[in-house]
Amino acid sequence: MSLSPNSPATLEALTAQLAQERQSRLAAEQQIQTLRRHLSSTQRTVSRLTDSITRLTQNLRVGVLVAHQNGMIALLNQEFCDLLGLEELPTLGGPEQPVQPILDALIAQSARPEATRQRLETMRLVDQRVLGEDLELADSTVLELDFIPLSGQDELVASGYLLSFRDVTQARRAEQYLHSLSRIPGQNPNPVLRLHADGRLLYSNPAAEELRREYQDPHDEPELARQLYQAAIEALAADAQLVQREIGFKGRCFQLAIAPFVDDQYVNLYFTDITSLKDAETKLVEQQAFYETVLNHLPADVAVFDAEHRYRFVNPAAIRNHEMRQWIIGHDDFEYAAYRGRSDDQAHRRRALFEQAVQQRNVLAWEERIPMPDGSPRLALRHMQAVFGTHNELRMVIGYGVDITERHAAEQRLRTSEARLQEQQDFVQQVVDTTSSIIWVANTEGNVIFHNRAFADLMGTGRHRSAPPDTITPDDPVATENRDHFATIQHVIKTGRELTYESSFTQLTGTVRWFQTVVRPLPRADGILNILGVSNDITEMKQARQTLERNAKQYRDLMHYSQALICTHDLQGVILSVNPAAAQIVGVVPEMLVGRTLHQVLTPDLHPKLNQYLAQALEQQELTGLMTLRGPDGRPHHLMYNNYRVEEPGELPYVIAYGQEITERIQAEQELVRAKEEAETIARAKENFLANMSHEIRTPINGVLGMAGLLAKTSLDTSQQEYLRILRNSGRHLLTVINDVLDVAKIESGKLEIEQIPFDICQSIKEAVQSLAYRAQEKGIEFRVVPLLLAHPVVIGDAGRLNQILLNLLSNAIKFTAQGVVELGGRLLEETPDTLALEFQVRDTGIGISLDKQEAIFESFSQAYADISRRFGGTGLGLTISRSLVQQLGGRMWVESTEGQGSTFFFTLTLPKGRLTFPEGTPLAPLNYAVLRGKRVLLVEDHPVNQQLALMILENWEVETHVASDGNEALDQLEARLYDVVLMDIQMPGMSGLDVTHRLRLHPDPLRAGTPVIALTANVMRSDNEAYRAAGLDYLSKPFEEDDLFRKLEANLRPTPVAELEDSPAATIQPQQAVVVPSAELLPNASEAETLVFNLSRLRDTAHGSTIFMQKVIGSFRTHTPVMVAQLQEAATAGDWITVGSLAHKLRPSLHLLGIEAAYAPIAQLEPFSRPESPFPIPSDEELLALSQQLTDTLTTAVEQLGNAHIE
Repeated sequence: MSLSPNSPATLEALTAQLAQERQSRLAAEQQIQTLRRHLSSTQRTVSRLTDSITRLTQNLRVGVLVAHQNGMIALLNQEFCDLLGLEELPTLGGPEQPVQPILDALIAQSARPEATRQRLETMRLVDQRVLGEDLELADSTVLELDFIPLSGQDELVASGYLLSFRDVTQARRAEQYLHSLSRIPGQNPNPVLRLHADGRLLYSNPAAEELRREYQDPHDEPELARQLYQAAIEALAADAQLVQREIGFKGRCFQLAIAPFVDDQYVNLYFTDITSLKDAETKLVEQQAFYETVLNHLPADVAVFDAEHRYRFVNPAAIRNHEMRQWIIGHDDFEYAAYRGRSDDQAHRRRALFEQAVQQRNVLAWEERIPMPDGSPRLALRHMQAVFGTHNELRMVIGYGVDITERHAAEQRLRTSEARLQEQQDFVQQVVDTTSSIIWVANTEGNVIFHNRAFADLMGTGRHRSAPPDTITPDDPVATENRDHFATIQHVIKTGRELTYESSFTQLTGTVRWFQTVVRPLPRADGILNILGVSNDITEMKQARQTLERNAKQYRDLMHYSQALICTHDLQGVILSVNPAAAQIVGVVPEMLVGRTLHQVLTPDLHPKLNQYLAQALEQQELTGLMTLRGPDGRPHHLMYNNYRVEEPGELPYVIAYGQEITERIQAEQELVRAKEEAETIARAKENFLANMSHEIRTPINGVLGMAGLLAKTSLDTSQQEYLRILRNSGRHLLTVINDVLDVAKIESGKLEIEQIPFDICQSIKEAVQSLAYRAQEKGIEFRVVPLLLAHPVVIGDAGRLNQILLNLLSNAIKFTAQGVVELGGRLLEETPDTLALEFQVRDTGIGISLDKQEAIFESFSQAYADISRRFGGTGLGLTISRSLVQQLGGRMWVESTEGQGSTFFFTLTLPKGRLTFPEGTPLAPLNYAVLRGKRVLLVEDHPVNQQLALMILENWEVETHVASDGNEALDQLEARLYDVVLMDIQMPGMSGLDVTHRLRLHPDPLRAGTPVIALTANVMRSDNEAYRAAGLDYLSKPFEEDDLFRKLEANLRPTPVAELEDSPAATIQPQQAVVVPSAELLPNASEAETLVFNLSRLRDTAHGSTIFMQKVIGSFRTHTPVMVAQLQEAATAGDWITVGSLAHKLRPSLHLLGIEAAYAPIAQLEPFSRPESPFPIPSDEELLALSQQLTDTLTTAVEQLGNAHIE
């Protein structure tokens, strides 16, 4: 229906429609407003998301590039720029820039630019996602690339792609490194297995192929699988980090290391072939057993100590008791002393020697006295040597020693020694620390690119890698070893095969270590070839092999070339081996003796001794002795053998026989004995001649000088006094000649006595030369004495002999000097806290001595010129005696002289410092002849002149003198009455003075038996004086001075005059044993009085209170008795009872003087043997040995106790 425009219906409709349109418009405007608000919100959200994306990409550690399809950059973060070294570019929301320059920079920096370009284009064309693809740059950087296409559905771009990079260089290198490591087990030359807890074999490397087959299919070793599985189960149950054990397989020995992985329930089994090491250990054990066998049969003590002083080894020669040898291992000397219940003094001494040997680092040697169970001492030569390791650590101390008692005694008797070769061999045992194998990987240039800790430790001990190449010379061992190492690597690279070889390694200290090395190719995944090496230290095994070979050669050489006689035989006498020297004795080659018996080789006359020897070999470990064989030529061969029975487990016992031919030594000893007997016979004849000559000359001289002395007391005119002076001088000159001859005899026979007493040397020299000043003055010669200035003038020596030397030299100087000067001088050469070294000079201006005569003048009976004796007199003995005295005093004498100008005699002495026991300069007490008034003296003298002389002297002193002309008359006189003292001539017809004294000493009346006796003798030899002392006599040499006789009488008078004894009832009482109480001042302490073996009452009475005299007697006893004890022991052991009796005879006077009563009984029974011609009952050898032992024990105790006695 149509409406007109002006119709009301149309208008309303239009109005309504307009209103509706308006409403629609308002709704549309409202919706527009809503959309505008929503758009604004969306724009803010987009802006916020854009900022978030921008911040996220900038902080990522991944390079990100987003590009539009049109080739413009949508997003580029800073990490991307850093990876390629680009400047920062605009990011999302900035002005758009093309992406191609960025891609060109990436392509330029890649390792393969063209390949990278093609790959990027392919990814864009294919438009597919690519993840985790590696891209290597030219600088070896590895980037991991992701390519992700973007469609219109992505909010970031309408269409394009996202390219991201991550730097995975370190990760790829680590993966590559781990991959190379993962191949090491497969390349390891030692077998490796992996077992599951259920027994399944999870892995085996190529080296374990045989083990794998045997495990999976047991055939040769059916127990192997069970053992391996059991070991795996135990290791998993123990949950230990590493379990080790040894296992055998097909004759080889493996060190099995089990590494359990409990969480995964499997174990890794690492096998190391130690067969060669086990063989070396076995050889070392055998070698050690061989060394111990040698050491156990050496006749020398051997002991080895560790650094803590504990015993590690001791041989039977050192400790014979087997159980004690086993116990002492691991203990020290202090524990040993406590175990044996002995003093630890020796342990302290040996500990000090141990430390000294370690400190000095050389062989320490000393001699040691060892008391034997029978009380006799043995002498041993000990050595101690410290052994250090390569790192200067103390490994051990070796002590060894030999008994040198017999050798020492032989040196004293024969003054010679026979050197003995003591075969010494160091006992070496090295502790080897087992270390893991040395593993290294090198490149084709020989540079090590991988190594383990053992390799680094080894390289630290050498210069192979640390030293600059220009510092190693071509001939340096390090250079040689480096060349060999590089050549080995090149050989393996060229052949591509495994190589096993031995090589040396020289350390900084010069020590060479040996290694067994297995080298094989090791290709890497990247195609690079490396070299794998596994080394094991075989130094000890190589040294053991070389030592074994060397020892075997040394043993063969010893047997073949030794001049000693060596053979071995079994206990039935069958010869097992023999060296050429032993075979030569019987005239048969060694090969013909092996297998034969000793009965077949030795002559029948030796079979009884041989049977006895073989029987002893069954019972004794060691057999020693002498035997005599006759060689093919019939000549005797004297042999000394020292044999040992050897017993080893699993072997038949046998005997090592070691001998030496001593035929020449025995012949030489026999010749020495004959020569000694001849020399002793000549010496005795000479001594008897000199004694007789001395007696025959001194006896008339005694009368001449004695009468001259009495004549001098009478009134004489001038002429008579001159005659008397000539008479006395002539007698004294003759006496001087006799004394010189006797001194020479004493020097030649070694019987010259040298005193050791303190004296003031300056005062002694001054007193000695005073008398010579007058002789020089008579000749008109100037006599000068240069004072000897000493801060400590008191020395110990023989003042009389020193004065004799000076008087001889000065007398000669005055004799041979007509005018000028005679001068005595001295000077101090050196002074120590204990000694003075002095030089004396006697200078004159006399006739001098030509150079060719200056040595001859010191010879006996020799003078410089033939007419010297005629012009000047003399015997030519003075200088001989003087030089000999100087030498005996430990000095030297020489002369410097010019003929016609004079001479200077020099001599030097080194004397110990001393201390005077009496005030210096104390004069002799004046003679008080009244002490002899009324004393009763018996004069026993057969010579009328000497009898008259003594009577006249004694009567002047108002002494009651009785005379006896022979021994029998003297005994009658002594029986009739008591005497204060007896003057006894020695050489009388019939009974000698010694015989009279001996019978007097045996008188039952102790008052008569103890009568003092003084021998008046012209015998002045030392042996005579000893005989007088042994018989209980004092002595006075003829001719004597009147004052000397007075002093002898005064010193020997009885303590109680005989006049009082005859008035006392005690003179008629039967004699009884006196009770002797030692003085308290002589004891170490009062509580020990009952244990002393001496009583010095008789000595004190004899000394009349003189402590000096007592000290000299005790000192002489302690000096000489030990020597006599040693001689007595040696003679008793040899059954030489005549020598034992002679020694007892010499000891008896000293024992009675010192009151050593425990020795009286053995002395009384042993002394008669000194006179074999005397009839007496002979005890058995056992009784005599017991008496000798009792005497030596008593003497040893007395010497020790007297050393502690203090006499004040």
